[in-house]
Amino acid sequence: MIVAVDTNIMIRLAVQDDEVHYKKVLALLREHDFYISKTVQLEMEWVLRSRYKQSRQNIADFFTLLLQKTKIICENEDELMNAISWYRLGADFADAMHLATIKDRRFYTFDASFCKQAIREGFAPPINIL
Repeated sequence: MIVAVDTNIMIRLAVQDDEVHYKKVLALLREHDFYISKTVQLEMEWVLRSRYKQSRQNIADFFTLLLQKTKIICENEDELMNAISWYRLGADFADAMHLATIKDRRFYTFDASFCKQAIREGFAPPINIL
């Protein structure tokens, strides 16, 4: 059975800062596959960065590891892979997720630094800056 999990479940898995909760998460994961929604993914990055002061590299590595696990299902695996690549190049995670989900639509922003490095290197689709 696949169960959807909240950010706090995934944070316990990532940082293992509470042994009791961590063991509960592992027990749940042994019984079920985890589904991680886009909103949980966004919040995970924010919590790991702001609360736990994790580096961009560590956060990107954790998301990459999640994508490799057969018991972890992300709502948007292909989009998340792209966003992680752009995040590693310096893009804001939420911006990278926005850009990864637009498909073939034109994207407009006022933010001149929006995924700048990824776009400059040709890894991300072009955007329109107003």
